[in-house]
Amino acid sequence: MKKIAVISTGGLAIAALAGIIVFRTMEAKEVQGGQDISARSAKSLQQKIDAIKKAESNPNHKRGSSRIEISEAELESYLLTSLKDDIPAQIDSADVQLGQDTVALDTQITFNSGATSNPVVDTLIGGTHNLFLKGKLVARDARGKFELQDVKVDGIPVPNVLIQTLFKKYVKPKYPDADLDEPFDLPWGMQEIKVQPKKATVVY
Repeated sequence: MKKIAVISTGGLAIAALAGIIVFRTMEAKEVQGGQDISARSAKSLQQKIDAIKKAESNPNHKRGSSRIEISEAELESYLLTSLKDDIPAQIDSADVQLGQDTVALDTQITFNSGATSNPVVDTLIGGTHNLFLKGKLVARDARGKFELQDVKVDGIPVPNVLIQTLFKKYVKPKYPDADLDEPFDLPWGMQEIKVQPKKATVVY
């Protein structure tokens, strides 16, 4: 039973790791749908991303001279609306928690049959589960580093070695530049991301 629990927990960690991608790449995607609060907040973040991209291509813009603030609500909404197709599960809720140089995500997800295309994993992780992940994000001088500190599924800690294995198998093929251990270049001319309680400030 212990082995089954570890495999199940590790499989669910794939979805948790997908949440990291929003901080690693801030990949721009168009927000579709109605005018509910989540869609508006996600659209607000999309507009900020577009402004950063526009500044990068503007020869008159001095890098590091502009900044924007991103709220927890915007990140939650972006995850729920724009990133949902990249996660092999239905995201029922998401609570993003920003601290001093830390990012945490407390979420409830539901895996349907065939969610991971692996029959064994699908059998073990089917249903609704609570996930929690926390990591340290430091990004300055146009480079960033994310250090995963804690991943729990239904209160059960997930071993780091299992996370690394699953990351390489399930996340790496879709995001080849993603690496949990290596620093990464900030996109679109961003110079710094300051993570503070309740907000993140992007300098570009």
